[in-house]
Amino acid sequence: MVLLFLGLGMASCGTTEPGPTEEVLPSLDVLHEGAWLMGVDSRERYLLFTAQNVFGTYAKVLPDGGDIRVSDPAEAAIFAQDGDSVLLWSPLSGEKTRTAWLWRLGPKAGIPFTTRSQGDIVHDRALSYVAFTEADAEAGTTSMRVMDAATCTVKACPLRTLLQVPGNTLLLQGGGTTVLASDATRAWLIDVPSGAVTELGTVAGPSVLLGGGSHYSVFDRAGHLQVFDTATRTLQWERSWAEEVDRKDWNVLSALMTDATTVVLNIKEPPPPPPAFPTDRDTVTCDATGCRVFGYWEGACWYGAGRTDLVSCNRTVRCGPYGCEYQLTYFDASMRLLVNTTTSRADSPHAVFNADLSQHASLRLDGSLQELSWDGPAGLRTARVSGQVDTRLFTFLPNAERLVFAQVVPRSDEGFETHLVAWDGVALTDLLKLPGAPASNAQYAPTTGSPTTLYVTVAGPSSLNIVRIRL
Repeated sequence: MVLLFLGLGMASCGTTEPGPTEEVLPSLDVLHEGAWLMGVDSRERYLLFTAQNVFGTYAKVLPDGGDIRVSDPAEAAIFAQDGDSVLLWSPLSGEKTRTAWLWRLGPKAGIPFTTRSQGDIVHDRALSYVAFTEADAEAGTTSMRVMDAATCTVKACPLRTLLQVPGNTLLLQGGGTTVLASDATRAWLIDVPSGAVTELGTVAGPSVLLGGGSHYSVFDRAGHLQVFDTATRTLQWERSWAEEVDRKDWNVLSALMTDATTVVLNIKEPPPPPPAFPTDRDTVTCDATGCRVFGYWEGACWYGAGRTDLVSCNRTVRCGPYGCEYQLTYFDASMRLLVNTTTSRADSPHAVFNADLSQHASLRLDGSLQELSWDGPAGLRTARVSGQVDTRLFTFLPNAERLVFAQVVPRSDEGFETHLVAWDGVALTDLLKLPGAPASNAQYAPTTGSPTTLYVTVAGPSSLNIVRIRL
């Protein structure tokens, strides 16, 4: 087993990159049968998968190595920025708890560091720590516990308890090495390396920590929205949001903060006297200059694609006897409109964006009509598509050079098969046949060079299979 991992540092030694004049033809390899892809290391040294018919989550050494059992079946896997370690956690058990593991690159299994995790699990990009909550039903308390990777070994993985509060409503948000903890009425700011806990006092709404940890927001006792600098704890701006937008006594359902320190509030009208019930919802945006009601988004805005520089809002436009029309809109961190899509199908794919949000592509579905659109520095480009687009695989390639997607095409025997198709904004190119319908979107390592390599789970005739596609 140790010999298996000797190849990790030399994986590129046996491969020959194509020369500048060589044409790279698309190719596909089945890497593993009966498996669901969970992720790929940033340097393509290994991938993680959960086995379909065998109990467990495994690492497969790339390009052609064997399998190493990492843990029991995991629900999620978070790769460290350098790919040298992975955080995994299980689905909720019957007791509503999770087991979490830290796996380090190598032949040994992951280290279970808790079997009683409940609620949020947060970490930094390096996975230098993992913070989570554990409840003590007998004592009626919930604790924030921390696993420090530097002291976690197979022999012992000590945990620190940095906060303990009554009840079971403790929530955690992570940003860098800072954690914001909050319950229904109070909030705390925690510096994980030092263990220092700063009580933020009584709060009157959901507190928010910006993804990078540089700023946080709270609602004070009077319900005023306040944004602070995390490092200095100094107030950056404060707004009486409810008075400014004439929504006195409305409830804040959720809040988010973008990279531009714009705070977005999803709100609901106060409960009317029985037997009526509240139906009106709104979205409000606030920054240092003021607060304003933001369109008619029915209190349904959130981070787009898990990015703090992208906000996605959706609403039902209208409904009739034959169905509903939906609107899905994306905004940047300053709440500047990026793309607005309307569709008659609730399962319309979300738009895809490149890294700096300068380009985006989407698919418009309206009955039998399928139209691709690509907007960017080159202007708006569109293309009609015949044959059903399978939106489970719909993504930009690195550097947004091409859009690739799965498409169902007819066979000569009147059956159907799934192909991988590319669009460069000018022409559609049928790249290759897939050995089944995609069960997940394509993944690729951020450092992928040439040729581009995609990893996809496809549903074969009798099992899920992980395939590698070189383009």
